[in-house]
Amino acid sequence: MVQINTTNINILTLFSQGNFSLEELSLYLNLEKKSIYKNINSINSFLKDENLPLINLNGTTYSLKLSKSQWKNLFRRKDFITSDEITDYLYLKFIHDGFINLESEKERLNISRSSIIRYFNDIKKTLKINGSQYEYIVGKGLKLTLLSEIDKTIFSKKLMKFFVKCDFSLNHSVFIKDLIKDYNIDKLLNNLYSIFKTLNLPTTHFIISFLCSLNICIKVFGGFNFKKDYDYSIFYDIETFIKSTLNGYNIEYQQQIFYFIISLKRDEITFEPNTLKKAFKIIEEIKLRLRLTNLDSFLEKMLLKKICFSIFKYENHIFKVKSIQTNDKEKILLNILETILKKYDLNLFFYDKISIIQIITKIIIEHNTTSLKNILLLFNEVIILDDKYLKDSLHNHNNKFNFHIEPTFFYKLNPNNYEGKYDLILSDEPSLSSKIITVNSFNPIQIFSTIYSYIFNQATKNLSYK
Repeated sequence: MVQINTTNINILTLFSQGNFSLEELSLYLNLEKKSIYKNINSINSFLKDENLPLINLNGTTYSLKLSKSQWKNLFRRKDFITSDEITDYLYLKFIHDGFINLESEKERLNISRSSIIRYFNDIKKTLKINGSQYEYIVGKGLKLTLLSEIDKTIFSKKLMKFFVKCDFSLNHSVFIKDLIKDYNIDKLLNNLYSIFKTLNLPTTHFIISFLCSLNICIKVFGGFNFKKDYDYSIFYDIETFIKSTLNGYNIEYQQQIFYFIISLKRDEITFEPNTLKKAFKIIEEIKLRLRLTNLDSFLEKMLLKKICFSIFKYENHIFKVKSIQTNDKEKILLNILETILKKYDLNLFFYDKISIIQIITKIIIEHNTTSLKNILLLFNEVIILDDKYLKDSLHNHNNKFNFHIEPTFFYKLNPNNYEGKYDLILSDEPSLSSKIITVNSFNPIQIFSTIYSYIFNQATKNLSYK
């Protein structure tokens, strides 16, 4: 019978989220195509033994069609665990319990003595480097005697990794789930949802995952200090509501949740300093290379959060992806982003790179909207001049532009009358002039899509793959 390995599981994790070409699998997994092809053959042998459908190639796209129950049953298997997940589990188990018996864990994980010693030797090296301490109790196991601040942070991040994966992926450790089963996470999620909904706070699965991990961290080592130099008395109503909603939870957890949420209300970035430092470097380089100054603070913060989360995903091997196509301009931006990442010895998953350049595209457009002011719309359709919906939509959608609508024949009568008066002219009549951009209809969505595409192309026309 074919034994499943880490690479096999990672490939299956991707297929549980969509269909991919060999090139995309290579990008997402950072593996040679020959290696991926070999692993697909190995997976198919395993699937055949399990009487499950096989990975098929349709044109250039690979896919695996399993039912929801088949996918769930596959990832619930205890032998479906990667080397990364074994290390995470042993690390979390040791710190959570303050003690570990490797012989017992060997049996639980169903791995050899040499394998578990190898995994735990890596953990011991990490603990030593970080300043944590432990001692060996003869005939019993290892006891944790001192937990460093660095390992407290790592412990929290590994828990967050587990919760983030639970949110979107079938592939999450059944061993970690068993370790934290007494914390009643489902109930906590409902309470956190109530808090964020009532306080009208935007949230992400990243934030919720952190707050779930915080509940465990408080029990293990007291959690973290989120208190700032604020006048918290003005948030008394919020504090009362949080304590009421989290009634029955640790008082320290209630307090730390309160401090954390006040930071969110003040729109502060909540990522760890090391991740923020990396993200700020990337953003400053993006601004420099794309000549972006005085950016909209909302868009810049959105980009910062996306980069931070992408770094977290990559560093923690969290595969959340989907197949996506890129156009030529996006490929140029992708090349620029990859050059920046290489400069700082960083990397991200391909899908996250694409998501980042899509945000950059929005930023470039927003940053350059002032390049257009007066826009002329020329239409053959007679009734368009009476289309109040169109006029209102154009004004309400973006009042940065001055729109003027006229029948096309006016322009045909004397084009010189329009020379130099408009920054952009759109028309539904093809070949009216080389300076005029053709649109297929007078739908406001298409009009703005054309305008933004023009702004983006103008702003990036001097960019190249160099």
